[in-house]
Amino acid sequence: MKALRYIALAALSLIVAVNAAAAPVVVEFVDGSAQVLSGGAWKNLDFDDKFDSSQSVKLAVGAVLELRGQTGATVAIAAPGTYLVESLFKPMKETSALATVAGKLEKMAKGGPVDQTVAGVRGSEAVVAKGTMWAGGTVEADEAAKEALEASQKGDHAGAYSLYMEAFALYVDASDPTGAARSAYSASLSALATGSGARALAALRSASPEDAGALRGSYALALAALSARYGAAADAKALLDTAIPAGWFDDPAVLADAKALRSGL
Repeated sequence: MKALRYIALAALSLIVAVNAAAAPVVVEFVDGSAQVLSGGAWKNLDFDDKFDSSQSVKLAVGAVLELRGQTGATVAIAAPGTYLVESLFKPMKETSALATVAGKLEKMAKGGPVDQTVAGVRGSEAVVAKGTMWAGGTVEADEAAKEALEASQKGDHAGAYSLYMEAFALYVDASDPTGAARSAYSASLSALATGSGARALAALRSASPEDAGALRGSYALALAALSARYGAAADAKALLDTAIPAGWFDDPAVLADAKALRSGL
């Protein structure tokens, strides 16, 4: 009887251990082609899909995936490849340059001090840019951008993100690449303010820093930093190797950040 009891307890312990190791995760955000290996076959992932952390995911080129674990922690990945999900939740060390630039971005997104240069645009200048950068677009795009700015000023960052992305699509339809790029940049800041780096990166990837006008340097640095943070270091290197010699960074402090970030990649 004792032997049977020990066997039963051992089996129960094994079940508990397996369940603990295979914790459920939820898809918070996905952009592009991302799949999960289930039952021997790859299946496309969508918002709110649930699966075990013991499974693997595969991202195509250009895809971004954000997952939430059962503890509430989130993780994002933006480089093509196949990944064991549970390994993505393990702490990863960032270079000091990357941590510094990412921290400045987050501070700016949440409304940091106006007298501090953050990611290439002083806080006060960033607000002015958001309010004046929509000239030349369609009436619908201008209206969406205006509503996005108002939502952001009220602290509704999720609403602002959606409206900025709506403005982005309208500017694309109107063949206005500058309006589209600048709305994508503002959408990325709103996404960061909600805590979603994946949404921020996807927004930046949807346009080009070359089309962002005066925000070109800020856009490029943000795109490089988020790319590096979420695994796409090669993309960050290629971007900075173009932007630095081309003189995209007008502010000396931002140029220094860009060079420091590049040296750490």
